[in-house]
Amino acid sequence: MPAKRREQMLKRLLLIVFIVAALSGCAKPPVAELEDARSVVDHAYASGAARHAPGEYQLASSALTAAEQQVRDGDFRKALRTLALARRYSSEALNITLERKNQLALEQQRLAEQKRLEQLQKEQELEKIRQEQEKRLQEQQKQAARLAAQKAAEKEVVVKKTPPAPPEPVLLDRVEVRPGENLATLAARPEVYKDALLWPLIYKANRDQIKNPQEIFAGQIFVIPRDKSRDDADAARQEARELNLF
Repeated sequence: MPAKRREQMLKRLLLIVFIVAALSGCAKPPVAELEDARSVVDHAYASGAARHAPGEYQLASSALTAAEQQVRDGDFRKALRTLALARRYSSEALNITLERKNQLALEQQRLAEQKRLEQLQKEQELEKIRQEQEKRLQEQQKQAARLAAQKAAEKEVVVKKTPPAPPEPVLLDRVEVRPGENLATLAARPEVYKDALLWPLIYKANRDQIKNPQEIFAGQIFVIPRDKSRDDADAARQEARELNLF
């Protein structure tokens, strides 16, 4: 047999062996590839791909279902290609899911930081208001102390320089409002309190007749409380100074 013919026969034999090997490889079900694709798709689902990357996950799931049917039909070569698609789409879905989860985490972190800053600002504003109120109260207390000291000094001077005062007027338990009077002038009457700043005592004792402390009418008869302590009087004076209605 000529050498050239032997060479041709050898090439044909090798080709037949290659084809048989290829056919025998395709005849084997892709069990390992199928399990691997299922694992990848399941992992994507467990990571939340169905919610964060629904399009890609649906493609991966559909490809896996199609590959399973192709394996049952014995079309193993086509099943291998479909399984490759299932793995690819699963990988894309997983990457999108991780990216969106990172975005959500960053957004939650941003919102938490914004809320913390807002709370801090609110606390600072409340502290500022508290300090202002405390400062105002201290000023009021200082003013009240100055007025009390001034009155005490004035009273001492009057006692030293003026002749004995006439007898004190008879204090009234009820008093009639005169034309043009208000609660302050009423309280300043000698037979009432002789102190305009004590008008809140009259107001509180006659709330059934007085709707607005700045509006009283001639002819009204008011009860004048006489059972109030010095602390009650001081509180009334302080209230009158703060309201500053007259």
